[in-house]
Amino acid sequence: MKKEISRKFCVAPMMGYTTPYARKLYRILSKNSFLFSEMIATKSLIYSKSKDNVIDNDFNNPVALQVGGSEIDDLTKASKIAIDYNYDEINLNVGCPSKAVQKGSFGACLMRDKILVRNCMEALQNDNIEASLKCRLGLGKELNYEFFEEFIDEISKTGIKIIYVHARNAILSGISPQANRSIPPLNYDFVKKIKNKFPNITFILNGGIDNLDKAENLLKEFDGVMVGRLIKHNPFILKEVDKKIFKEKGRLIDESIINNYFEYIKPKLGFESIFRLLSPLLSIFFSVPHSKDYKSKINDYMKDQKINLIEELLIKFVSERNLS
Repeated sequence: MKKEISRKFCVAPMMGYTTPYARKLYRILSKNSFLFSEMIATKSLIYSKSKDNVIDNDFNNPVALQVGGSEIDDLTKASKIAIDYNYDEINLNVGCPSKAVQKGSFGACLMRDKILVRNCMEALQNDNIEASLKCRLGLGKELNYEFFEEFIDEISKTGIKIIYVHARNAILSGISPQANRSIPPLNYDFVKKIKNKFPNITFILNGGIDNLDKAENLLKEFDGVMVGRLIKHNPFILKEVDKKIFKEKGRLIDESIINNYFEYIKPKLGFESIFRLLSPLLSIFFSVPHSKDYKSKINDYMKDQKINLIEELLIKFVSERNLS
């Protein structure tokens, strides 16, 4: 049975970042944010012995599993796996522009074939899980609303209820995936227009949302927002989401929050690399001036597997930098 879940504030799927460990930290910080796994190719989801490194879901709900693929049988199997792992939603990536993804015949290049995307969405649909789509506005350097509307119109025939739109085109050659997140111009008006055209679909806006005030203001016009780099650079921003976006009483980041996360990762030390376990936290140092000494000490402690000293240092850093 599908649940009624708020998607007002979603944390975007990010390769190498929205790991099961990151999602655990995000859930400790915010009980209401809607989370995403990293994208996983359907072949890997079905056949890889190490798939749990990407899709393990330790009660981090509400959460979506994002998949990349275009083979109908594989997508049907992927939907069943998502149910087995207690995901609330399975999301098809039709927005990633990387060459590796194009070679696998999934991602943004699928927007060239709206009939195939419709068939893919039908394969994902199951009474026990929500099937959604994440796409761009279109392909190439020139924006074309008619192309976007015709694409959404075809997908709408599946009865889809939720579409996440990165409000830029995808440029499939000549620029990197990273540049594709900033160089193609944003156009929120296309998303406003499509929302009015298809009122029975929930459209979640992604792209260019770099602070919570902007997110809050955009929610006056859109059904929901999705952010990525903002959370990647400082996950502790999530502590403000429940207060600012969901209007709940705020709470401080205190020792218990850091302790909670370390209690979760300590038993995994020895089975998983210490860097991967700590990486969701380490990004907080990158944008903070004069944090070089902390980074140096953390690096030394990681080499020696001194996780208790790392925990103490992180608590000290959060307290001194007023992240709490």
